[in-house]
Amino acid sequence: MANSRTKNSFLIMLSSGIRQILTLLLTFASRTVFIHILGSEYLGLNGLFSNILSILALSELGIGSAISFYLYKPIATKNEERIVSLMSFYKRCYQVVGLIILGVGSAIIPFLPRLVNFETELPVNLYLVYFLYLLNTASTYLVFAYKQTLLIADQKQYKIEKINIAFVFINCALDIVVLIIFRNYIAYLIEKLFATLLKNMCIAIKADKEYPFLNSGKHDPIAKTEKKSFFKSIGSVALFRIGSTLFNATDNLIISVMLGTVIVGYYSNYFMIISQIAIIINMIITSFSAGIGDIIARENRDKQYFVFKQLDFAVYFIAVVFTSCLFQLLNSFMKIWLWKTDPNYVLSQSVVLCLCISFYFDSTTQILNSFREGSGNFKTGSTLQIFGGITNIILSILLGKIWGLTGIFVATIISKGFVTVLPFTYNVGKDVFGKSGFSFILNYVKGFAVMIFVVTVLWFSANYFHMKGIGYFIVECLLALIIPTILLLIIYRKNPYKDALFDKIKGVARKIRS
Repeated sequence: MANSRTKNSFLIMLSSGIRQILTLLLTFASRTVFIHILGSEYLGLNGLFSNILSILALSELGIGSAISFYLYKPIATKNEERIVSLMSFYKRCYQVVGLIILGVGSAIIPFLPRLVNFETELPVNLYLVYFLYLLNTASTYLVFAYKQTLLIADQKQYKIEKINIAFVFINCALDIVVLIIFRNYIAYLIEKLFATLLKNMCIAIKADKEYPFLNSGKHDPIAKTEKKSFFKSIGSVALFRIGSTLFNATDNLIISVMLGTVIVGYYSNYFMIISQIAIIINMIITSFSAGIGDIIARENRDKQYFVFKQLDFAVYFIAVVFTSCLFQLLNSFMKIWLWKTDPNYVLSQSVVLCLCISFYFDSTTQILNSFREGSGNFKTGSTLQIFGGITNIILSILLGKIWGLTGIFVATIISKGFVTVLPFTYNVGKDVFGKSGFSFILNYVKGFAVMIFVVTVLWFSANYFHMKGIGYFIVECLLALIIPTILLLIIYRKNPYKDALFDKIKGVARKIRS
């Protein structure tokens, strides 16, 4: 069972990783065409409306996470009737979510002129643009998309990655063709809507083939007492999600209102790169999530803690390397990519530092959150996100007035670090693993200090090559990968969890080759 869990996890990591790398590369291609044809104003509008819709997607309230938790046991025991009951209930929940998004999203339409802040008016129907964004988001919940949750919970996500990879190419090709031929933002958004619907439909067909019993129609409805327990769990997950959204989905709104929607466009390129890399790390963690639920269901706390420490080290190692690379390379890349188009696309290094620290916080707490949700401790840390999100909004407005864009992101770091991350680490250590919360905090602070040390050493080692052209950038990339990796291997050379993890990886690699 353990070998099967590990093998599935690595298959998911491999397939999802390939898809995400392709997504990142091809997104650059379509984004470059977008910027040259439509410009920074439409890019800012794109970032702003995406943010608004991610706030509306809060109506999902973590239903997917809660359903995944409830699916682990019937999947393990092959209880098909129970799976069908849960998925039928899940479908109805998602249809309600889609209708809520449509309703609440429509109610925001009269306030759009207050949220969009351009020096000159764009020659496009603002309300139509927003409605197409709204329809795209709502359609995901109204049809098809819910079925992929079963594949994820069953550690078979790799079976739909062929579809995802195909649509990475299809989306990029359609984006570029529509932009070049029509040079029209509305046509671009309509194409995105149909591509989303088609992709979700293909995934649903694959899920039906993998689980033919889903359409049998033979199942008992979820009992009222169980629904009550389910929604109680969702309540705690919802608080966590709302707080996370207050962190991650309000910055663009604040930037747009305070500094202008064009600034949202400049920042959105950095957000695109960082978020795509964050998705890669999240995919690594998600590939283990179902296995985590299985471990928690079958193993004792000591075994759970040992597995956690291995996964935590793996995610930490990756997060530090990526954080170092992002801080060192982002502005060098932006200068090569967009400097000639508009120098304002390159933001200050202080803004980049804030974005990278925020990325580090998000990445290194994901594995903690996976064990929190996998163990059913939905209440743990749920209110911290709310307090942190509210603190973030208040501080962003105050510091944004003083330091502009840098102030807004400094506020995010302060709020995340002191109001959510450290208390959350303490609570998960205590509630999920029965360990000293202070030992978890001490370990996290030590890890953060090492990250700052690694970033600093890399910066002074590679600064000569920073923002000087393509040849210098290649050397900078090599240094950004090699130096953090070597430093981490030296610093953690005696870490027992590192050795156990590497031995497991070698074992799985041998099995896959054979």
